[in-house]
Amino acid sequence: MIAKKDPYIKSAYDQLQRISQDEQKRLEYEAREKAILDYNQGMFEAEQRGEKRGEQRGEQRGIRNTARNFLSLGVDIHVIAEATHLSIAEIEALKKEIMSDELL
Repeated sequence: MIAKKDPYIKSAYDQLQRISQDEQKRLEYEAREKAILDYNQGMFEAEQRGEKRGEQRGEQRGIRNTARNFLSLGVDIHVIAEATHLSIAEIEALKKEIMSDELL
């Protein structure tokens, strides 16, 4: 038997024997394992949502920076709107931000 050769496997096997003899301990063990799995899944999903949110924010920041660069080059607002898919109002707001930054 492999459990006799490897102390880690023997320890796990012994623990399994103890748990399987006492139904209450087995139920506690299963509940704990489920809680750990649920926690890990929740953390994984939260991480995925956070990454997606960060990517979206970064993409929007990049689009706005591109629009600012176009504005600083004197490109027409309608061309910028078509290229960046930003609204005319958003581009006008960026233009005002640039103008106020230049005054500082």
